[in-house]
Amino acid sequence: MVIVVLTTLSAIGPLATDMYIPAFPEVAGELGTTASRMQLTITAFFLGTASGQIVAGPLSDRMGRRGPLLIGIILCLLASIGCALAPSVEVLLVLRVLQGIGGGFGMVLGRAVLIDMTDGPELFRIMNIMQGVGGVAPIVAPLLGGIILVFGQWREIFVVISVMSLISLIGVLFLIPESLPVSRRHSGGFRTFLRNCRTLLGRRIFVAYMLVNAFSAFALMAYVSASSFVVQEMLGFSSSEYSVSFAINSMGMMAMSLLSARLTRTIHPRRLIRVGLIVVSLASFSLLIGSLFLDTPAWIVLPAFFFTVAPQGMIFGNGGALASDQAREFAGTGSAMLGLGFSFAASIAAPLVGVAGTHSSLPMAIAMVCGVLISGAFFVMAGRGSGADTGRMPGEA
Repeated sequence: MVIVVLTTLSAIGPLATDMYIPAFPEVAGELGTTASRMQLTITAFFLGTASGQIVAGPLSDRMGRRGPLLIGIILCLLASIGCALAPSVEVLLVLRVLQGIGGGFGMVLGRAVLIDMTDGPELFRIMNIMQGVGGVAPIVAPLLGGIILVFGQWREIFVVISVMSLISLIGVLFLIPESLPVSRRHSGGFRTFLRNCRTLLGRRIFVAYMLVNAFSAFALMAYVSASSFVVQEMLGFSSSEYSVSFAINSMGMMAMSLLSARLTRTIHPRRLIRVGLIVVSLASFSLLIGSLFLDTPAWIVLPAFFFTVAPQGMIFGNGGALASDQAREFAGTGSAMLGLGFSFAASIAAPLVGVAGTHSSLPMAIAMVCGVLISGAFFVMAGRGSGADTGRMPGEA
């Protein structure tokens, strides 16, 4: 049951982003704003998430996991209620930052609890399972968002997110024990956090896998932040049809995460990451070619979206576990740095792909190609000269 609650916590972020995306055109119309400013609400959320992770990591290393986790969930709950009542895009932006801070607490502390409780092959297996089951959230989220838009308005989407936050709060209160005993806690404040960060930044393998995940997230968020406008405004799909397309892609990611969890018993995680990066590269380049020379046809766009999203299930869980294995003595700080890199890269992607408004997919395609190429470069750096994908799993004696 602990894993179920941790997975629910990891789903709050995708819910807060993905359920809301089909409503972008409606929200922009009601609040009298532009596509670029709507995409800034994604940036605001991820900047808040990054800030929350900076605070949550060292705070939990000092005070334990459970208290800060409860604080973060309550903040996310209150901010989600505020988003449902937002009268303007400016207010919505502020509330999305607060919502992101609360979500950041849940994401970083969920990983930290997992690292506290598991190691070796078991860490890889459970992290991949969490990634896979967490894929249920982005599958259900856009479908639910589309259904809500059929029968109601965009504000009801945030009501549903509020209910999910409340369920997570109850789960933590009754099911999550304190995973970090007093004997393993670190004294000190922000200065200690910076010292721990400096230590981790000196570990090449940790940094490389952190950036593998960060730039894969950059490519993924280019898709997430622009796909609704590409599919609905350029290809002429309805919000419900877009939700189905988004859900199919997320289902592929969930399937790849679960398959990866099974394969890590016999195949080194680096080999799985390599396969994922190759497939994403091919998909991103096909989308770039379609955007440049073929007027962005659906027969290229939809498969390219699928093969950009699904292989992320082989990248994120394994990349995160390989990095976490290098940061056991301060799991909270390591988890915060992983989440910070992910959130920072994602927050940059959203405004970059919005520069062309709703009439071009080229910025999105360029961002996706750049993201996967840089991710691949850091993947090569992580394994250079180490024979990293042979022999025993990290963490094994």
